Amino acid sequence: MASLPSFVGSSTLKVEPDYRKHSTTSLSTDKSPSISYPRTHTLTQSDGKSESIRSLDFQEALSMIKDSSRIETSCYVPLLQECIDRNSFSGAQNFHSHIIKTGSHQDIFVMTFLVNVYAKCEAMENARKVFISLPRKNVVAWTTLMTGYVHNDQPDVAISVLQEMLEFGSYPTNYTLGITLSACSALNFLELGKQIHAYSIKYQIVHDTSVGNSLCSLYSKCASLGSAIKAFRKIGEKNVISWTTVISACGDNSRAAKGLRFFTEMLADNVEPNEFTLTSVLSMCCTVLSLSIGAQVHCLSIKLGYESNLRIKNSIMYLYLKCGWFSEARQLFNGMEDMSLVTMNSMIAGYGEMMELAKDDLSAYHNGTEALNIFSKLNNSGFKLDLYTFSSILTVCSKMVALEQGNQIHAQTLKTGYLSDVIVRTALVNLYNKCGSIERASKAFLEMSTRTLISWTSMITAFAQNGQTQQALQLFEDMRLIGVRPNQITFVGVLSACGHAGMVDEALGYFDMMQKDFKIRPVMDHYTCLIDMFVRMQKTW
Repeated sequence: MASLPSFVGSSTLKVEPDYRKHSTTSLSTDKSPSISYPRTHTLTQSDGKSESIRSLDFQEALSMIKDSSRIETSCYVPLLQECIDRNSFSGAQNFHSHIIKTGSHQDIFVMTFLVNVYAKCEAMENARKVFISLPRKNVVAWTTLMTGYVHNDQPDVAISVLQEMLEFGSYPTNYTLGITLSACSALNFLELGKQIHAYSIKYQIVHDTSVGNSLCSLYSKCASLGSAIKAFRKIGEKNVISWTTVISACGDNSRAAKGLRFFTEMLADNVEPNEFTLTSVLSMCCTVLSLSIGAQVHCLSIKLGYESNLRIKNSIMYLYLKCGWFSEARQLFNGMEDMSLVTMNSMIAGYGEMMELAKDDLSAYHNGTEALNIFSKLNNSGFKLDLYTFSSILTVCSKMVALEQGNQIHAQTLKTGYLSDVIVRTALVNLYNKCGSIERASKAFLEMSTRTLISWTSMITAFAQNGQTQQALQLFEDMRLIGVRPNQITFVGVLSACGHAGMVDEALGYFDMMQKDFKIRPVMDHYTCLIDMFVRMQKTW
């Protein structure tokens, strides 16, 4: 487990004595770091002519700056910002070369901004080289480099940079601590996070927004919702990110109802939610199947101007599907000009659920056909299909007993590399079982590199339903042997297998094992299996 370096001293981290009076950086971990700069700059060309950078096209400015011999260092900033906006790594390199050529590399402000540019362009090796070349390294530079590593999925390196900074003798600010906590969250370094939390209390910065937000996120990630809420409550000025973080924390820790109460509190505090807040709230509405609250959030999203926001529309559509508002979900789907893979996957899964709720076989078949049509459209859309696409459409094929379509999708999973995924493999087991091809179901199961409880249970049930009792019971014993704990559904398969073979004593033994060894209370399905067995054997209790 990571810990703060021993060289820091008894207080673990030190700050400058006047830290609490003055902020030393404008970097924020709530959003991407930004450094303020003048909005209009003048470029002096070699022929003596001057022109405003802001009035030039990016490519024109790039061309002119290559030919210019005299330039104010502040002129680089809007051009470097344009590199960020365009994600132009080559542009950043060109400006970097010119900065060195004109001697502007001695300007720590410009060079620190260049570190930020390379980080945003996902070129951390370049960012590190620029940082190393800085004539002076202040806390803004250190924090910028750390932020780059965190945002480029290298949180462990960010922690190492923090240690370097402390060895160097530079003092962290609230924003430095915020990004460090984000790194801890990504790495699940709870103990290090707790040390930073204690430090922030000692130096009375626990009320800072960026620190509080990061603490809330860390504790949520480490499944400590109580601590996350306490950190949130300590924040002095709660912004929309603060509220969104605590709401999401509740959802991530299976406390959806509590998250919805925080959302109500947020609105009462006159804080306007953003798209991330709304999608998190809609997700919790799905969890508790609260259609009424979800419909109100839908209206609120329209009022706030998010009517065309794809993330929110996807969340609303999925909520309507989960709650049985299929016509409303379909209306939303048909009205979308832009669609994502998530949109398509949601509709395929939604039609699969509609098949379960269909009033007759014809309606179920119609819903399955609609799902297959969407899958066909998705195949021709240019989107790269994922495991959720394949597992959902294979489930639809299972319910339709559509072996031919299932075989085609099986071949496609092999071609795209998703056949190795346990979720897709399990869906194939179910498909072939439903279609009566127990040999192919068994082959799909045996070829799994890893197996989940659902995989084992699916195969046990498949053997039981196809009258292969010994194989079902042997598989159950194999599952127990490797340490997989059975659940209620597993025992339904086992009891069903015994019932088909008339194995009364074995069935009663497994029924007793279920209760005594695994503390599983019998439900109606278990009793139904036993009753069916006794009817078959023409026996009574």
